[in-house]
Amino acid sequence: MPTSIQQLETNFNLKYLKTIKWGTSFIENNNGIYIISTSKNKDFLPENDSPISFNEKQINLWKANAPKLLLNNKILTQKELTNQLSGFWLPDESILYIGKAEKQTLSERICQFYNHKVGKKSPHKGGYWLKLLNDIDNFYIHLFSTKESHEIEEKLLRYFIQNVSEMTKLKLIDNKLCLPFANLQLRSRVVKSHGFSNHYQ
Repeated sequence: MPTSIQQLETNFNLKYLKTIKWGTSFIENNNGIYIISTSKNKDFLPENDSPISFNEKQINLWKANAPKLLLNNKILTQKELTNQLSGFWLPDESILYIGKAEKQTLSERICQFYNHKVGKKSPHKGGYWLKLLNDIDNFYIHLFSTKESHEIEEKLLRYFIQNVSEMTKLKLIDNKLCLPFANLQLRSRVVKSHGFSNHYQ
């Protein structure tokens, strides 16, 4: 069964702070976990398959910033690129990314995400697939306080993987490491089989 944010909050005893819309400036001096979702509602799960739609400007920026980008060691067309990304979309999930603010405050880490340019190594390459989507301005960020964000992040991701629906698994390119769409790794060296190389410079 797909995973709601409320399930994660309850099952892992997360300390909820607030929910903000993507792009909103805020002050939050705690370390912790942030979960990016298609909904403000922590209980929300899509009733119908939610479609994926890409921002052509951001796709072009990615290719410009990472000019040596390859898919399975081959130069790819824009259609091949978006088809590949679509193969990692989970249409019955509302959670798009689970991240941590371990060395910075939540405010600082989210600000880095806002400022990140696709195709670059810093300041926040984790989750950059999110910035390729058309609807990003309609997404929400759910903030939770914890001093154990590194350990908690992996536990949340493992729970998500274990509960991906069998129907969705059939559609995924990598149906073993069924992470949220914009999470590219479970931990260091445990990475989605996405096929991209040189995807940031």
